[in-house]
Amino acid sequence: MKRYGPLIVVPGALAVGDPGRHHLRLTPDALLFREGSENRGIVPWTEVERVLLDVPVTRFRLPGLVSTIVIGALTFLALSDLGMDPDDGTVDVLIDGESTSAPLSRHHVGGYWAPTVDGAHRLLQHLIDHPEQRSLLARPESLLDVAARLARSGATGASGA
Repeated sequence: MKRYGPLIVVPGALAVGDPGRHHLRLTPDALLFREGSENRGIVPWTEVERVLLDVPVTRFRLPGLVSTIVIGALTFLALSDLGMDPDDGTVDVLIDGESTSAPLSRHHVGGYWAPTVDGAHRLLQHLIDHPEQRSLLARPESLLDVAARLARSGATGASGA
């Protein structure tokens, strides 16, 4: 599966967070609050005003790779599971002027590289502001490239994506 920071491609949608646990699933028609494969709420895009992720961030570029290697080595040395699941973050969604918070599970222990979270925020706001672009959520692979460009443009101060 293709992933960029907190964003991951799932069949026919884009997920924000770990799709096996608490996450958002973005479809062309709605934003779904999910816990694994179970829906916990569906909100049409027309009601969504803002989505803010509150997840740990780091300036280190490859936090998932390093945490996987370190935890794997420690687990091997301890010969048992260390029980080091990533702590959940949260997502705050402004729906028709009312704020709703939900848990958001992360993919790995440690923070996400800060520009990937910035890119996710920019992409989410772009989808809110430009309804015609939401059809791209049916083929989300290309949206991860857009998120990366948006992150770079925010980091460099350039305009356009």
